[in-house]
Amino acid sequence: MLKEHFSLKKPDMKINCMIIIFIGCLLFGTVESQAQNKDAENGKEVVTTGILDTNLTKSGYRINEYYIELSDSLYEVYRGKKIEITGKLLIVKALDVQEKNIAQGALHDRYFITEPKIRIIYNR
Repeated sequence: MLKEHFSLKKPDMKINCMIIIFIGCLLFGTVESQAQNKDAENGKEVVTTGILDTNLTKSGYRINEYYIELSDSLYEVYRGKKIEITGKLLIVKALDVQEKNIAQGALHDRYFITEPKIRIIYNR
């Protein structure tokens, strides 16, 4: 008698599959919405204030979390000075580490300021 009331049934395979599909859809939707948010941010006007990093990288000169491309002569004008940069945001997405063929790129998204307008705030 007791055995009949507390017997556990094996889980139904259909329910398990539905749960797995539901979780997969939730995860895919989250990743998709994050990618759409980054696409929506591209072209948005950004402003940053700081001092240019002295190291030139393949991406350009770094200022705070952004990269900016400058000629050598322009870099010399702004080197060591506190500047304000206004321009359009360009986000270059990071590599997908899941891909089998990785040619070149960064592990994290890179943020560039395009069409920069530079103003000197403080001249040391």
